[in-house]
Amino acid sequence: MVVGARELIMSAKSSWTIALLVLFLFIGCKQNTDHNKSETITTTTMVGQDPPTTDAVQQAVSIFNEAMVSPTVELMDDLCADELTYGHSSGLIQNKAEFIDDIVNGPFDFLSVEAADQSIHISGNTAIVRHIFLAKGTNAGEDADVRIGNVQVYQKDRQGKLKLLARQAYKLPN
Repeated sequence: MVVGARELIMSAKSSWTIALLVLFLFIGCKQNTDHNKSETITTTTMVGQDPPTTDAVQQAVSIFNEAMVSPTVELMDDLCADELTYGHSSGLIQNKAEFIDDIVNGPFDFLSVEAADQSIHISGNTAIVRHIFLAKGTNAGEDADVRIGNVQVYQKDRQGKLKLLARQAYKLPN
């Protein structure tokens, strides 16, 4: 009788083990299915669009930097994606409306902007730009020089125009 009880317990443990394995496999398959849906959406947005060229990305960066010197709401609205997330080296994160209001009406006025040591990586309809952001300007009337690291992400919109989708500045070592 003891042998029968032991077999029954081992059989029950095996059933639970199998049930847990099936559950884990189901969860894993569900996660992979969701991941594939996200990849499909990304792929779909690129269909019918040629990837941006390095020259086109360099031109977009140059136009954006020039616009920072003489910004208008209309110009900045045209250069930035609606989903813009703009990160400053101070940690401040702004959306499109906040960034445009700050660049047009804020205390910092750019006199010149330069992108040094620039590199561009293109993936599909998206370009990742890294450079050293060098600027001269005034902050609340006081002279200011800026030297920070910068990562920008440009993405082609439905009309094929490159727009700034994301930017993150970071402090450089001295």
